[in-house]
Amino acid sequence: MLWVFICLLSSVFCLLPSVSYAARQSTVEVQLINFIKQFYEDREGIQVKFNSYPSILKENASVNHINFTKIPDANGDGICTMEVTTKQGFRKNVHVSFKVFVKKHIYVLKQNLKRGDVINAGDIIKKEILLNENKGRYPLDIEEIIGKTVKKDINAGTVVKNDMIEDRYVVKTNEIVSILAQNNRIMVKTKGRAIEKGKIGDVIRVKNVSSNKEILGKVVGSGVVTVDM
Repeated sequence: MLWVFICLLSSVFCLLPSVSYAARQSTVEVQLINFIKQFYEDREGIQVKFNSYPSILKENASVNHINFTKIPDANGDGICTMEVTTKQGFRKNVHVSFKVFVKKHIYVLKQNLKRGDVINAGDIIKKEILLNENKGRYPLDIEEIIGKTVKKDINAGTVVKNDMIEDRYVVKTNEIVSILAQNNRIMVKTKGRAIEKGKIGDVIRVKNVSSNKEILGKVVGSGVVTVDM
């Protein structure tokens, strides 16, 4: 029984150095991670992974100062310089490269869509992931997706990206449209035939049905274009 107790006690003492090392390393990592997170507004939605971790930081070193050598770029890549004091009392500068992953919402298709289909709220589901890519590739809000059309056939389970969607065409080729011509005093309304399709804000060619004259008009709504007088 005494022999068993001695073995257990010996095991505890063997574990103490590794526990102490883990605690020291954890403290240094926490300091570094907290410094990096200060660069972001949503600190809770940030995860930092180190590409390299100098061996000196794994020893009994204390941190004196941390600074950015390279501020995190659009892909989350950055470098920090740390001034530390070693257990021998020497001051050294070390560089730590890292990558930041940001918690973001993405939108995934629940069903297959064909080119030209309009995306409705029931077609997508929101998911939360960690990204290190440029967030400009993905819609930031559901309002940036609903009502848009898909530019190509997309299968269910696909993450929606900005280059997959576009504003819906509200005027179709050969569609009869209302042409509004106005100035500060009067407004004239007539009918025309769209020679080309257009989204809101597009300038398209329209043929006046009455005069058979081709004009340029700005699409302002579904089946409506305006021209300057």
